[in-house]
Amino acid sequence: MTLNLLDKIGNWNPQLFREIKGRLKIGNMAIASALSLCGQLLLFMYFTGEIVAPPHGEYTYPIYSRFCTFNDPNSYEQKCVRDALGNFAINWPKWWLEIFIWLSILSVLALLVAGTYMLVSDLDKEERRGTLNFIRLSPQSAKTIFLGKILGVPILLYLAAILTVPLHLYAGLAAQIPLNEILFFYTAVAASCALFYSAAMLFGLTTSWLGGFQPWLASATVFVVFGISWLPLTRAAWDVLHFLSPLAMLRYQLFRLDKTDFDSLVENLDKLQWFYSPVGTNIASGIALSLLVCGTGTYWMWQGWQRRFPNPSATVLSKRQSYLLVICCQVIFLGFALQSDAPDNANLICLLVLNLVRFLALIAALTSDRQSLYDWARYRKQIVPSNQKLWRRYPLLDLIWSDKSPAVVAIAINFLSSVIILTPWALLEKPEINGFCGVISCLNLILIYAAITQLFLFTKTRNQEIWAVGTVGSAILLLPVILSMLLLTPEKAPFLCWSLICGMLSSTFGLWFSPWTAASGNTYLLSILSQWTVLVLLNFKLRSQLKLAGESASKALLKA
Repeated sequence: MTLNLLDKIGNWNPQLFREIKGRLKIGNMAIASALSLCGQLLLFMYFTGEIVAPPHGEYTYPIYSRFCTFNDPNSYEQKCVRDALGNFAINWPKWWLEIFIWLSILSVLALLVAGTYMLVSDLDKEERRGTLNFIRLSPQSAKTIFLGKILGVPILLYLAAILTVPLHLYAGLAAQIPLNEILFFYTAVAASCALFYSAAMLFGLTTSWLGGFQPWLASATVFVVFGISWLPLTRAAWDVLHFLSPLAMLRYQLFRLDKTDFDSLVENLDKLQWFYSPVGTNIASGIALSLLVCGTGTYWMWQGWQRRFPNPSATVLSKRQSYLLVICCQVIFLGFALQSDAPDNANLICLLVLNLVRFLALIAALTSDRQSLYDWARYRKQIVPSNQKLWRRYPLLDLIWSDKSPAVVAIAINFLSSVIILTPWALLEKPEINGFCGVISCLNLILIYAAITQLFLFTKTRNQEIWAVGTVGSAILLLPVILSMLLLTPEKAPFLCWSLICGMLSSTFGLWFSPWTAASGNTYLLSILSQWTVLVLLNFKLRSQLKLAGESASKALLKA
């Protein structure tokens, strides 16, 4: 029967069969099962030890425990009283609830962090051994390989997680959590794993230049996102990060069951809105929002994998896909920002920080490598079909749609589309703010980053990606650190801060809307002019390199 099942799996997905055959061995399965069962046993024993037993003999002093049923209003903990049999009356639903919570947290943490590490590490090993190229040459589609890796590489984790289901399910039911809410949690776990595993696959495929540092960086990033998802809700655009994790579903369950012991976790949940519609009191709305966020992210990660895996030199996304991606993400971000009586300044800063991170990722996804730019510059007219005369007549259209062309124009279009989506909200929420100069400054900043990245990837130096990431990261972080060490603020040196920080860096974080960054019109104008000067010089350098690459070899020899 097992052989027949493996044969069916091999016929459906050969990559999954390969992963199962290499990982589902008796020793590995025994270790994974033992770790899962021992972890559950230790957790159960710990909470069993938390149950207070009456001391021997008579006692006059009160005994307190959070699991006792009698509530003393003068104490944070519960005062224990005896029942008819002489034992302390224990609040068993609360006891099982804490087991349910901690088992959920530890299981999700293991699935997300360890699963991400395993997937990225597996791709790194395949790349170093050269077997990834053999997989590319196989008749399997990118979709088949993608599913085979995600379902097969963490299969021992899946086994360990499945073994926790009986205790987890029983603990939830004993804690008086309805079965449908527990199933909602399992659905959120599956959606979150699909998102993070898809991101891990794409990250491992596109960052081979990081070497053995890849899996550690990926798992550390997932751990940070997991930690953020456990922070209190802010009722701002930042709350989108909470719905990346299945722990968002625990908030709904805790809010309904017990509000007193989990105030920090359920804080502002009843006020949470999405496009002014309340979503914090109905768990069905919460699971729908979680599936929307995770499903959108998984879809675009999948699109990037399908483009990049067959052709490692291709960009992660096409320019057409990037326009739709920006619209989808901006609508989701805006939905969390549109909340009545929300903190406007924090909301705006969160929106702009999320947009900065998204545009940095978009620059990395759209920037072509040196060989693609070289081919585009030299053979553009030959690549374009003869029936598309418009492309030859107007090269700007080639910059907008061609995947091998420089990404600066496409980044500018994506930014403008984001501004168009956010403008009605900005006018509705804070019509007194004049953010025109800030928007122009932010656009200049994003284009400068895109031009720097494109220039580095067009050079002949080694480790071009590392140089590009290091330069852009320094431009974001180095100047604010230097000015902070020198204790220079916009009040002390307005032109310097607005030219270097407020104009080129802090504008992205929304600080130009803050009261302390108020500057005169001349300072705004000078900072924007300085940005334009840098942007023109960078694009002039890029244009000259493209023009030089577009010349024929014979023309270059004759000129020499």
